[in-house]
Amino acid sequence: MGGIKHCGKTTLGSIIAARLNYDFFDLDELIMKEGMGVWGSVREAMQNLGGDGFRKLETMAIAFFIEGIIPGLFGSGVVLSLGGGFIENTEAMAYLGDRGTRIYLLAARELLYRRIELSGKPAFLSEENPYEDFIELYARRDSLYRKFADLIHEVDESPAELNAQRLLLALEGHYAGK
Repeated sequence: MGGIKHCGKTTLGSIIAARLNYDFFDLDELIMKEGMGVWGSVREAMQNLGGDGFRKLETMAIAFFIEGIIPGLFGSGVVLSLGGGFIENTEAMAYLGDRGTRIYLLAARELLYRRIELSGKPAFLSEENPYEDFIELYARRDSLYRKFADLIHEVDESPAELNAQRLLLALEGHYAGK
């Protein structure tokens, strides 16, 4: 499950996993909690390592996840939430490949920017032009996510439970069409 920062990947992913009785993993949490980083947050890791360094951690984490934690389980009981910038990490994307059903959680850029402002500016946005940086990032990542996704699902400001229910219905429709 992928999408731009603050689209609801972790929240919806954990709800969907619970409803389907699947295991849930958040790749950013694996990076921070499983010994791949000594920083308190993804933001700190990005600030200390820079984009290239963080992408190396992401690649190590997805490789560890796929080859170490759950070999053979993709598509049969796991929901994985990817970091917002994962889509731009070509090496990590290669590890992911075509495994599972790839979902893009699409949210309006204005909604996402408001959520980002409320939670504190991430390291990938400049001090001088954060909104312009975000618009550029949104356009670039949106294009990549659309190519990546088996299912594009729009999320809005509705409660998480309602967005999760809509996603479950979309998944039902997706699998019925196969």
